[in-house]
Amino acid sequence: MFVKSQLQPILRSVLIFLFLMSFYQVLVSGGVLPASDGVSLIQNNIVKAQRYVYQDDCDLKMVIVGSSLAGNINVKHIGKGVKSIAFAGGASQTGLEIVKRSKSKPPILLVEINDTIIRQIDTNLVDDLYHPIFYWLRQYLPMMREEYRPVSVFIDYLKSRRQQYTNLSKEKLDSLEARNLTPELAQKAIQMIVEVESQPLSKNDAKNIEKEAEFIKSQIAEIKKNRGVKVVLFDIPLESRVNAAIRRKQVAELTKKLFPSDRFDWLPPPKEREWRTNDGVHLIRSDARDFAEFLRDNTILDLRF
Repeated sequence: MFVKSQLQPILRSVLIFLFLMSFYQVLVSGGVLPASDGVSLIQNNIVKAQRYVYQDDCDLKMVIVGSSLAGNINVKHIGKGVKSIAFAGGASQTGLEIVKRSKSKPPILLVEINDTIIRQIDTNLVDDLYHPIFYWLRQYLPMMREEYRPVSVFIDYLKSRRQQYTNLSKEKLDSLEARNLTPELAQKAIQMIVEVESQPLSKNDAKNIEKEAEFIKSQIAEIKKNRGVKVVLFDIPLESRVNAAIRRKQVAELTKKLFPSDRFDWLPPPKEREWRTNDGVHLIRSDARDFAEFLRDNTILDLRF
């Protein structure tokens, strides 16, 4: 009797826990709880990756891999069936590895190629995605995914981030940018990038870029074994002052040499214009929308709505 009386509270707690977990799963599966995009840059990266790996992608038409420069592009402005696994603070190698190991293979794979490839692959993120136990749990129990963490869902709901910029005009978007709200700080940030890019590319950085380029080539070769995938390389325009800096030019020349156009498909650059950023490298929202439309109009498949 003593043992039974001790087990009853434990059993009751277990049953309550299972009930709450089951109830939460029902809310998730029923679409009652909205998914969160993440409340931090790291969490946002995880959510992007998990959505690509664990969700059904039968209508997948194009995938973009890269860094935060590419991640700044809203794929909704490109068209249906487009996904981005471009990560803040990351590089194309991580997205390529996810595509390589995933069952979902897009007809078109856009790969950002610039000096961000020096950052290397995020092995921790990739290994976690394909962990044998967690892979199964997240595949069949969506509540185990990062996007359905209760705190994240609640915070995302309060912020209502999904609808914040959806229907605003480009003029209204521009008025909300840091370069207009805090012009002095924005110009200081841009000038810092210009100063960094005004220094010649170091031999060590060039060597590391070459090393990562070889790794990317092997990833692309593996992905291309699936003959339905067309890989297209691209770069993202920056502030004209940054584009004109010596390091930026040297990196562009080096990457074109490492990925020659007779062996790799490159997306042609957009028409020359003044591309605007808040920090020298990340396009403001209206210009990111323009670049998204450029990607839409210059890819092979008809991705328009």
